Amino acid sequence: MKNTLLYTLILIVVVMLVVDIVVMFMSKRPYHVVHYDAVYEYDYTPAATFTTTTRVLFRKEEDLQKYLESMREGATEVIQKYFDDLGEKLKRKFTVLSYSYSTKKIDPYTLEIKEILVLKGVVVKKFENGETIYEASLGNVKLNAVVDSTVEVVLPKGATVLSVEPEPSGELEREGRKVLVWKGGGLKNFPKVVFK
Repeated sequence: MKNTLLYTLILIVVVMLVVDIVVMFMSKRPYHVVHYDAVYEYDYTPAATFTTTTRVLFRKEEDLQKYLESMREGATEVIQKYFDDLGEKLKRKFTVLSYSYSTKKIDPYTLEIKEILVLKGVVVKKFENGETIYEASLGNVKLNAVVDSTVEVVLPKGATVLSVEPEPSGELEREGRKVLVWKGGGLKNFPKVVFK
């Protein structure tokens, strides 16, 4: 029971970064996500940096405390195992280069989790039609979309977007880098971005 709770609670944090695996646990979860902000930063290397802020509302204060204990007991190991399993499924190798998190209790039932994950294997370099292109994706995995959410994909300086799935709700420039933005709960799948 303790391991199941650990995997369920830690995976929701990772899932909010990248995937919506917890659908099968929805009926058993003692919490739900009420806010999610993510920034996925890509470069011309295989590594990507995912920075997320998630607010989770618990039914009981004791569930919040159990969640915190589970995170302290092995968040990094659970995340690496998750990406090992995902890599096997996608026939790719993912390596967690670094992972850190901080938590803040907003009220007795709401927890804010800030995470920074540096993950190798997200950006794949390819050679097509005589030019080098870069594909950033995590396969066809689902995201747990919530109404109060924003997802940003930050591309390297000088990058030209070749394709984006699904279509972003907006674009902007930040410090000479193109930023693709999805707002609200419309982003159901992890975005696939191809650039050069």
